[in-house]
Amino acid sequence: MPPLTTPYVAARDTDRGVLESLLDIEFTASGPRLTYKCVRPEDRDAHGFLWTRVEESPEPGRVQFGLMHSTRQRTCMERMLCQICAQPADRTKDGWLFIDWRREDSPPTWPEKAVTTMPPLCAEHVPLSERQCPFLRHREHVLLRVRKPQLYGVSGTLYTLTADGWRTSADDVLCQYSKPRHPGMLASRLHRQLRGVTAVERP
Repeated sequence: MPPLTTPYVAARDTDRGVLESLLDIEFTASGPRLTYKCVRPEDRDAHGFLWTRVEESPEPGRVQFGLMHSTRQRTCMERMLCQICAQPADRTKDGWLFIDWRREDSPPTWPEKAVTTMPPLCAEHVPLSERQCPFLRHREHVLLRVRKPQLYGVSGTLYTLTADGWRTSADDVLCQYSKPRHPGMLASRLHRQLRGVTAVERP
């Protein structure tokens, strides 16, 4: 089998997001919430958040190493799969393998309790990830073993219900699972909080 050169989670420039004309209003006991006119079982996660759809072109497209495909990112984060090969990520007695870097909103305890959208990975794919990810090439980063990578929440586009239907009000909004849901959230990234963290050397 030839070596992998393209991360599984990487987006392509031929990917197309959801059309706003496909969005609809669903009335529930808790009030109106964002939905699709034709709902698919995979559209909502276990916490009730609606997820964006990504329509893939039959053309392979150019890989966007700085962007992640929403559906594949969600799959890897939910199932703890490697971001590169989509197989079960590397795990030892010290936990799963993650890469992280300090951000402006990182907690004072960083890397403990860091919140990330980067799925775990296999040790053998660390060099490929560091070489191809523009964030890792230009930022100081650390390899971590994480015993408790807890599901934390989702981020995406927030819609507000108006007299004319749903209208975009904010992008890249983070909604924690521990807080009330935004009925107009269209999720595009799944987040985990890294707990029980140990920094490790490169393989």
